[in-house]
Amino acid sequence: MAGSFGKLGWYVNRLRAMSIPELGHRLREAGKRRISATRSYGYSAFAAEATDLPFLPVDAGGLGLIDADTRSLWRSVAPTATRPGVYRALAHDFGLSKEMDWHLDPASGLRWPDTAYCFDIDFRHDRLRGDVKLVWELNRLQFVPVIAALSRLENDDELAQSALDLIESWIDANPPFKGINWISGIELALRVVSILLTIGLIGRDRVGGRLSRKIGACLAAHEYWLKRFPSRYSSANNHLIAEEAALFILGTLWQGTATDPLQARDVLIAEAFRQIYDDGVGAEQSPTYTAFTCEWYLLAFRVAEAAGAPFPDDVVARITAAGEHLRWVLDGAGNHPRIGDDDEGRVIASGAGHEPFYVASIVSGIAAVTGRSDIAAVYGAPQLRNLLVGRPAGAPASFVGTRTFERGGYTVSRSQMSGRESLVVFDHGPLGYLSIAAHGHADALSLMLHLDAKPVLVDAGTYLYHSGGRVRDRLRGTAAHNTICINGADQSEISGAFNWRRKAVSKYLGLREAGSDVHVSAQHDGYARDHGLLCERTVTIDPTGLTVTDKLLATGDEASKPLVSIDIGFLLHPDCSARIEGAAIVVTCGDEVLMRFTSARGVTATLENAEYSPAFGVMQSATRLVFHANDLQTREFSTRIEVQSAAIRERVSPALQPDLAPVPNLAAAGLR
Repeated sequence: MAGSFGKLGWYVNRLRAMSIPELGHRLREAGKRRISATRSYGYSAFAAEATDLPFLPVDAGGLGLIDADTRSLWRSVAPTATRPGVYRALAHDFGLSKEMDWHLDPASGLRWPDTAYCFDIDFRHDRLRGDVKLVWELNRLQFVPVIAALSRLENDDELAQSALDLIESWIDANPPFKGINWISGIELALRVVSILLTIGLIGRDRVGGRLSRKIGACLAAHEYWLKRFPSRYSSANNHLIAEEAALFILGTLWQGTATDPLQARDVLIAEAFRQIYDDGVGAEQSPTYTAFTCEWYLLAFRVAEAAGAPFPDDVVARITAAGEHLRWVLDGAGNHPRIGDDDEGRVIASGAGHEPFYVASIVSGIAAVTGRSDIAAVYGAPQLRNLLVGRPAGAPASFVGTRTFERGGYTVSRSQMSGRESLVVFDHGPLGYLSIAAHGHADALSLMLHLDAKPVLVDAGTYLYHSGGRVRDRLRGTAAHNTICINGADQSEISGAFNWRRKAVSKYLGLREAGSDVHVSAQHDGYARDHGLLCERTVTIDPTGLTVTDKLLATGDEASKPLVSIDIGFLLHPDCSARIEGAAIVVTCGDEVLMRFTSARGVTATLENAEYSPAFGVMQSATRLVFHANDLQTREFSTRIEVQSAAIRERVSPALQPDLAPVPNLAAAGLR
């Protein structure tokens, strides 16, 4: 049942990933869930004493920076007396009104249960209703602060009331702890931020006593459930950071709350060093998840500063390191290679779920909060989050050179190839974080390339989570990535939509300079057990292109499976096309030739139709270049990627960039 993993199989594979202490935790958690199932909850049980509602303070003056296109988007989100608002996220349109059905799946047209105890709902294996993430996205309420911001910008009382009506509608439709919207702690955490930000934008004095008490009870119920069922052990990834950040923010802003913000703060301090490596790479091996994690920290930093108790300098430095790494993987237009999972999660959205410059926005937020103007990445229009975390002024600085992030497992080279701006990312990192590596892909030794600030060699993307089935498995698999694949098998063994049983181990071998060339090498053991082979790849980066040398090294162990195929693939962005011309593959974009691929003798080149997901829930057709070994005894393959000339520019060598060296400004060199 590859790609579906029945309910029993899911539990078996999940248990295999658990340590003995985690098993004990899960048993205790199951006991608490059953106890809670026997209790009768209502919002009246969480009625707070007469205290002012908490809110996230907002720099309303920053609303003047919101451009006309963003304002137009906000107006389309806001419902009016004659039409519902429309919030587009995860490739679906959600109609917004206070009469909306908060449990309706927009894809299947079916409703998730709204009266059942939340933990009795089998959201992982319900294939009829669709991907639960769609309904969860709606129930994050991230469109409500957008409406509140527009009301503040245009001084419109009706819009302010519309935002409050939506919050009240949600409260009435979601009693604690019934229905699909109380299952996942990260969803509760995001909803808390949406409510606090809405109140900050509207002004709590305009909420009114009756609704204030209602919202206070709702926030208290969220607080209680977050504290009762925290994400721990193999679930303690970005979910834990979201939960603790929400508790810290709520506990700091709300007088008389039951939450001790210092406990949540301590967890956030510890997790900063677990979930972000010392070189700044996020442990989940996904740039967008790293950005999502950093956004939570930026909010926590701002709240802590306002309370007069800022986070320790070393924690701020760790988030700054993450910003620096993310800045390195942004090309000259603010695009980034999509590595690992990307579900388009945002802490504060700006009117649409899809935000092309999200990573760049978070990097700029980090620059603003930490004062590191040298890493600013001001691409795209200001977003709603900028009202809280800030936005540095001025044009983005240019980065150039080659830098290895050894602990996280990436070598990044930024230079010019044949007069074109180039960004090369070589992935030699671990599969993912914790025992289940939930958001990692089997992409060891994968290569990604941007030219002229556009993606060319790309990762296949994510598409769907819970309802992805075999498509999710394919897009996470090795054959979908720009690396060597043996027998069409994955380097690491998938055992569920967010779980891996056997994990390939990567090893960075080193980097050296030779004149204007840079050579970086790494290997992985993903095929050692079945085929007795290590995969080693050396990427040579030079002023006119790349040379990729793949070697298969014998481990000395006997192979347990026969060798059937050896393939080396490269996935092109859908904007690119390819054709075979004799011994070469020519890659074009429009009428322009970008690259020529050639390979040593002994391989057959083919062009294949492939899947490419540019955003969650969206699938496009793309072209995959595949070099098939003719002789399965061959153990070394060389692929040359020759970048074709564009307009003549001053050539910049991909010289090694030391970790702590200042980044030069390349404006004079013509690199934009």
